[in-house]
Amino acid sequence: MKLKIFTFILLLIILSSCDHGIAPPAALPTVEPGFSGKVTFVGQWPDSVVQTYVVLFKNPLLDSLDFNIQNLRFVSVPIPKGSREFLFSTKDKNNVLSNVEPGHYAYLAVAQQLKALSFNRKDWFVAAVYYPDGDSTKAGEFTLPENTFLENVNILCDFNHPPVQPPGGKP
Repeated sequence: MKLKIFTFILLLIILSSCDHGIAPPAALPTVEPGFSGKVTFVGQWPDSVVQTYVVLFKNPLLDSLDFNIQNLRFVSVPIPKGSREFLFSTKDKNNVLSNVEPGHYAYLAVAQQLKALSFNRKDWFVAAVYYPDGDSTKAGEFTLPENTFLENVNILCDFNHPPVQPPGGKP
C-alpha cells in the first residue's frame, strides 16, 4: 500500500512539473518592421515643384546612378503642395512603395520632383534630410531593428536652408 501511495505521489509530481521537455517556447508576437513620423515645412514652397515625397534609399547616393528604383525601399504618398505638416507611415497602404525590412538604411529624405513622370536624377531635388537625434554627421541614416516599428522619425524641411544635394542633382 505504501508503494502505491508513493508511486501515485511521484506520478503527480512528475506530471505537474512537466514543462514539455524540449518543445520550443511559445512564439513572441511579431511586429511588422517599419517607421512613421512627421515632416514639418518651413518657408515658401518652390513654384517649380511638381510632386513631393518622403523617400528611403537602402544604399548611399554616391553617384547619380545610385538614384534608382532598385535602391528605393520607401516612397510615401504624394505630399500636397503647400503643406505645413505631413504625417507618413510605412503602414499606409496607399504609399507608392513600401519595401522596408530590418537593417541599416543610408538615406531618408524629402524629395521633390521638378519634371512630371521622370526618374532622372537631374529632375529631382532633395528638400530635406532626416537627421537621427539631430546628428548632422549621419544625414539620412537610420537602423531599423528586428521586430520593431519606429515612431517619431521626424524631418524638418526648411525651404530657406536646403540640404547639400546628393551627386547628380541640381545645386
